[in-house]
Amino acid sequence: MEYRIAQGWKFFCILISAAFSFGAICLIVFALNHMAPGLLVLGFILLAPAIGIYLDSTRLVLTVDQRSLTLVRLFTARSILLEDIDGYRRGDKNVFSIWLKNGGKSLQLPQMLERRKELIGWFEEKYEDIDARECDTETQALLENDEFGFTREDREGRLQAARKIDTVSSVAGFVFFFWALFIPRPYEVVMIGLFIMPWVAVYITWYYKGLMRLYKKKRSPYPSVVLLMWFTILSVFLSCLRDFHLYGFEKNAWSLLIGGSLLGTAICVMACRKAIASSTKKILTYGCIVVMAGLYSWSLLVFSNCYYDRSEPQVYNVHVTHKRIYHGKSTSYYVSLSPWGKFADGKEVSVSKSFYTEVVDGDPVQVYLKKGKWGVPWYIWGAMGNGTQ
Repeated sequence: MEYRIAQGWKFFCILISAAFSFGAICLIVFALNHMAPGLLVLGFILLAPAIGIYLDSTRLVLTVDQRSLTLVRLFTARSILLEDIDGYRRGDKNVFSIWLKNGGKSLQLPQMLERRKELIGWFEEKYEDIDARECDTETQALLENDEFGFTREDREGRLQAARKIDTVSSVAGFVFFFWALFIPRPYEVVMIGLFIMPWVAVYITWYYKGLMRLYKKKRSPYPSVVLLMWFTILSVFLSCLRDFHLYGFEKNAWSLLIGGSLLGTAICVMACRKAIASSTKKILTYGCIVVMAGLYSWSLLVFSNCYYDRSEPQVYNVHVTHKRIYHGKSTSYYVSLSPWGKFADGKEVSVSKSFYTEVVDGDPVQVYLKKGKWGVPWYIWGAMGNGTQ
């Protein structure tokens, strides 16, 4: 069987090669006319990928016979015996890799091959899914581990319950994330719930004594509530960035942040020590815990400092100097305010669409600077006579 590049991919490669060639020729002509040696070199550099992409598309071929598999590319040609193939793995973004016995280097099937689905189907018939095989092996070892129950039936029941919690917590993490960012009502209830959820995840991980892991691994038999941790912590962090604007972050604030981060890290490490012990990448695991504790502590500090602040504000009368809209993955609205407080050159702030459309250049705006519940100053603003932003 012989598999070459699919016609659609071949056309795409020719198009890309032509684009690089056109750009290279334009640069070379311009450089020769204007005596620009730097641009001349750049033009010839651009010719290399143009030629390489085209030649690779013409040479690409994968051949399978009764004994071996051979893949030929522009600069490489590799053959492997069919009897040396151990199995296959499916990765993200339609990646399909062939794995060899005795730890040999795996071979990835190019995405551009014609009849690629047919070839993958042939491999799936003839060889094992290595991820599924390893998952089955891990599951059997788990069910024989008396740390997770006195009998096999106990362990099976405990594993099923943990997997249900994994599914529910993952969905809950997504729901909380979108709830907090798009419809955070009632605001205080939502935020308090978000701050509680990471500790619920830590408790569940502690309760299952190592059966719950602190990572999600494809086709692993071990469940995890790590998505509930990450999504709720990320939710409160982004919500605080959106809703509260700090005027400064002084020494006392850093002390509270560092102290809270260290305390959160210590509690999480102690509660999840059995889950951490089973991790193959302990340094990465500890690093993730520190990052999560830091984001959580900062968010809790900012939320409690600003939302529960009852101090009298210092009012600054300013005016709008400029407006702009940023069109990215989402549309953002910005208003520049005239100098006030420590902002001697003025301050650009992100505002809601309604506020953006309400004001024009020159309109008066009031800025309210507050002391903060924990002594971390912050500010809000609003159009005169229309309440605060």
